[in-house]
Amino acid sequence: MTEVVVLLREVIDDSGLGLRGLAERLRVEHRGGPPPRGYQTLSKRLRGIGLQNEPHLIYSIVSACVGEGRRQELTSRVTELLADARVAAPPSDGASRRRASATDRKLIAALDEINTLRKKLDRLQSKADRAEKQLVEARELLAAAHAVASGKSPAPTSPAADSAAPRTEARSWTSIVPPPRKTPAENRSPRPSSREVSTSVEDVLRYLNSVPALRERTAASLRAAFDSVLDGERTGRYDLNTLGKSEKVYLGSRVEHFLWEAWGLKGRKHASIASVPLKFTWTSTWVLAPEHIGRVCLLVRASDTQSRWDLGVLEVAPEHLNQGRNRDGKQTLSAAGRGAIQWLFKDAPLPENVLLHLDQQSLAQALSPDDYDVPNAGQARTNNLFRVVQGRLLDRAAVQTVAMQADAPKRVRDARRHLRREGILILGHQLNHPQIAETLGLPRPLKGQWVSIRVARHRPEQGDAPFVELDGQRWTVAGPDDAIEEGPYLS
Repeated sequence: MTEVVVLLREVIDDSGLGLRGLAERLRVEHRGGPPPRGYQTLSKRLRGIGLQNEPHLIYSIVSACVGEGRRQELTSRVTELLADARVAAPPSDGASRRRASATDRKLIAALDEINTLRKKLDRLQSKADRAEKQLVEARELLAAAHAVASGKSPAPTSPAADSAAPRTEARSWTSIVPPPRKTPAENRSPRPSSREVSTSVEDVLRYLNSVPALRERTAASLRAAFDSVLDGERTGRYDLNTLGKSEKVYLGSRVEHFLWEAWGLKGRKHASIASVPLKFTWTSTWVLAPEHIGRVCLLVRASDTQSRWDLGVLEVAPEHLNQGRNRDGKQTLSAAGRGAIQWLFKDAPLPENVLLHLDQQSLAQALSPDDYDVPNAGQARTNNLFRVVQGRLLDRAAVQTVAMQADAPKRVRDARRHLRREGILILGHQLNHPQIAETLGLPRPLKGQWVSIRVARHRPEQGDAPFVELDGQRWTVAGPDDAIEEGPYLS
């Protein structure tokens, strides 16, 4: 039933209903059959608990969340998945019923985590809505106070409000808000707050240029943020496009947290850029809110498919934004805005997501066997990964995603022992491994990275081909015609 659960979760997410909204719609649209399920029961069923016994509920969810155009297609798909689940159902003995598959447990844990993140996002959105409402009210009060102080009557927001307000209330504003100071220029723009004055583009550039190894720290932090949201160890995911809507929103927060720490700004306590917003995108441009106008913003863009990232600073002006607005009043950065960015880095290299860039045949071999409940399947997939992907750096996240196990170094050590019989070396950052890799023309592995290569004994006719001496023998990179032989021992 795992695939059915995943399909239903995606359908509910796409509909935007949420579990409570779904429960209410099922109650309203109930026409017959078993009574509609409440919120708590729906939550259990969508974690896979007892769902196989309620096909009527499955079809009801599809009908409630999907329009007429896709309903028939998804209904047919659900029917196929239910048939497959019945065929693959385990024997009905008590022990089999009690034993949940590891894949189901991992899926349920991931769905619970996504649900928790969605609730956090809803709470933050509610706080933002309340803050925006308070801001609008404060602006209206300040506008009224300024009008009174200037000798003008404030414009009423509505006839009812105007008639209901006492006439003496306008005079009380002068005692609450002092009149604005006279300035030589009558049309001078309002003085920005001290928070805005204290931060400029030059301040931001000066601070970031003082961070040691800024390029390396930023690239590593972006990679770590991506991998943390993908959570390959539990989900087996390696592509950002497979994230849910709430996870994509969460990705921006993770990038911000990782970068502040990498830049020495953990806790946002550095005075020079403490108030600077950081805006992240993995698409073509940024989306900015009205409150960003007139402020300095850090702009970060990263593409996992292109393995590239950008970092720039911009003081946002109205002419930097496109005219169209979304429902939240936000606008995209225009071509003029992108041209005004002061770049620290443009098209800088991002550590490669190797699994994302493998061809389908190699990826299928690396993820084989795909039955995650087979004993030692994680180790077998790790062996296949280093067997298929040779001459390219593999990091801890790639190994954990393939093995779906936490102890990546242990899986690699065992793979080194297993693949030695095929002449495949796995080189890490320890001992003389980096020197061996460089001598053989391979990328130098850093901590948390490995690179594999098949070797063969160096022959006289190979001339000055690079080689290393191990176990008293000379070894060089094996060619396609070299016979497979047991490789040297590496500690």
